[in-house]
Amino acid sequence: MAPLELAIERRGAPPTTRSFDGESVIVGRTEKADITIDDYSVSRRHARFFRRNGVWFVEDLGSRNGTDVNGRRISEPSPVNPGDVITIGSSVLRLPGDHVAAAAPHSTIEAERDESIYSVLRPAADLMEEVATGGAAKAMARLRLLHEVHRALAAPIARADLLQMLLDQACAVLRPEQAAIFMRAADGSVERVASRRWGGGSAPMLVSRRLAEEVIDKRSAALVLDAQCDERFAGAMSVLASGVRSILAAPLADAEGCLGMIALYSSIGVRRFSEQDLEVLVSIASAAAMRIRNIDMAEAAAERRALDREIALARDIQMDLLRRRPPERPEVELAGRVIPAHSVGGDFYDFVIAGEKLWFVVADVSGKGMGAALMMAVGQTLFRAVTASGGELGELMTRVNHELAIENDRAMFITAMAGCLDLASGQLLLVNAGHNLPYHLGRDGAISMLNVRNSLALGVVDNAGYPVTEVPLAPGDAVLLYTDGVCDAIDEAGQRFGTSGLERALGEIASLPADAVVQHLCDAVIRFAGSAPQEDDITVALVRYRGAGV
Repeated sequence: MAPLELAIERRGAPPTTRSFDGESVIVGRTEKADITIDDYSVSRRHARFFRRNGVWFVEDLGSRNGTDVNGRRISEPSPVNPGDVITIGSSVLRLPGDHVAAAAPHSTIEAERDESIYSVLRPAADLMEEVATGGAAKAMARLRLLHEVHRALAAPIARADLLQMLLDQACAVLRPEQAAIFMRAADGSVERVASRRWGGGSAPMLVSRRLAEEVIDKRSAALVLDAQCDERFAGAMSVLASGVRSILAAPLADAEGCLGMIALYSSIGVRRFSEQDLEVLVSIASAAAMRIRNIDMAEAAAERRALDREIALARDIQMDLLRRRPPERPEVELAGRVIPAHSVGGDFYDFVIAGEKLWFVVADVSGKGMGAALMMAVGQTLFRAVTASGGELGELMTRVNHELAIENDRAMFITAMAGCLDLASGQLLLVNAGHNLPYHLGRDGAISMLNVRNSLALGVVDNAGYPVTEVPLAPGDAVLLYTDGVCDAIDEAGQRFGTSGLERALGEIASLPADAVVQHLCDAVIRFAGSAPQEDDITVALVRYRGAGV
């Protein structure tokens, strides 16, 4: 039996001739096919040649874009003869021989081309200028049209409704079979955001990538008189298979840039668009672009206002979590303050009195914004929960670390300085979880940094240990805790406040009441920074031991 001889012409590859002796030959995009066609319009298993009673047939295997034999789309197995041309995607498979087959679409492009099927590609701005200078009658007609479009689009309306109304206005004038609006997405892709159909049909309204580049990227208006003969659509089989022949496309552009494009589709049997139609569409698109931009800006502003309200509420909740009035006991004097760098922050402090012990913490969450604020709420809640249960300070911080470390997918952490003060004896225990070292303020005015043993920040490693450092406090002594927003504050010249600035400020105010010390230190940092932006949250807390039985 005669083998199957095929001359294969694939886009971007030299022609080849192959011979097949088997009973079946698969054609498709998959590498496992007997003939592989690297073309996105070709299905993985697109078509099959098979031999029956010595005669070769070809059948389509349910492909997306179909198989043509001599320019005719086949729906069932068809015999093939010498000279026949099989078109699959952008490739042509020929059976060598003397028979002259009906021409396939790919073989007739050059023969059919004449001035009536060339596409028109013009800068949209040039077309608008021609409309304005095209004579009084023409100008008046365009003005009446634009007046109607503006009046229709001027009413308060949502963006999605505006796009549908834009299609209605364009279609009422230009009478296409299909219409669609494509917008440039944030990732650079082109997405269909609105569409309309008239007279039935279910073919997808896709946009040629090259056409989108011309219209959206270059702000050109395009008129495709016959898509079947336009080289820009040679690989757009979904467009060709839909029967679309004539296409109008205009950019939705204003002074700020190009938002996308509006495209109208028609079969030549219904109507072929003209250059006058292109001018009309450009006029409509230009009128609509500014309205779309204004609606986008209004909707963005509304979303921003809603977000601002949510952030303000979050700030109020966060500030409520930071106890505005610390607990009162005669043995201690307490004060604390947080100044967030943004609307919400990640710093926190807390004081908890349980029995004859004062528990306190100053902490700084990694990161900024809402995520840090949520982590701050979790950290403060955990601290209050574990201190309420009692126990040894190091063990309690180990429990807090465990809860923060498990399922910490975002790898956030908290640096903290935590303490437990025995109100009867003045014995102070401190745990340092990767935090700034605190200061001891003596009743005699002496200031010294406390060398608290360091450990890992909370939430980094599940099994981290937290050693305890003991510091005895005499009546009148105080401990100052703070976050790195204090020392890292910079002025207009880029100079840091640093520990030197902190110690200098403390030397002037150490003997003041706790509230005054905290207030004056925060004010000193703000004055130092001047007009330089605050880059980090600023938190200061002070614990002064007055003594038992005061």
